[in-house]
Amino acid sequence: MNQSALDNAVLLKPDLYQITDIFQANEISHVLQELEHVTEWEKVNFQETKSRDSVKWVDDGLLDQVWCMLNDLDYSRFGMKFTYASLWKDQYPYYIGSHVDNDQVHGAMQIYLNSGPIELGTWFEDTQILFVPNTGYIMNNRNKLKHGMRHAVPSGFIRYSLYALFDYV
Repeated sequence: MNQSALDNAVLLKPDLYQITDIFQANEISHVLQELEHVTEWEKVNFQETKSRDSVKWVDDGLLDQVWCMLNDLDYSRFGMKFTYASLWKDQYPYYIGSHVDNDQVHGAMQIYLNSGPIELGTWFEDTQILFVPNTGYIMNNRNKLKHGMRHAVPSGFIRYSLYALFDYV
């Protein structure tokens, strides 16, 4: 993974940064190839009724590998330390409207992994994070930023993303 992606993250609004190219080209290619072969998925907490699944943890598996890569990065610029990672698969008709994360979410990062309709990214009120591979955001949740999707995942498409959680330093 590229520490420079975090070091050069662009401030979009207080507590919200855009990140590009956090994975090296060979890493994101590997993750996408492995996601196609994952057979063990589980529902995401608090979203059990939605069409969002997460890669199940397997020792030395894909999520373990990504966790280790994330754990080697320095997030102190954002006042945060890494605590949790997940790889998400969103399918039709997944949609999450504008919301504020719960108090257990101190900080979050979502990185989109595959290509698809750019409007499937995340909106932070008037600021859009486009759904572009190896691009996403990191946010500090102290100011309770409202965010969500404006369009549901279309039929026949899968939206893959990396989601990480952080604690305050």
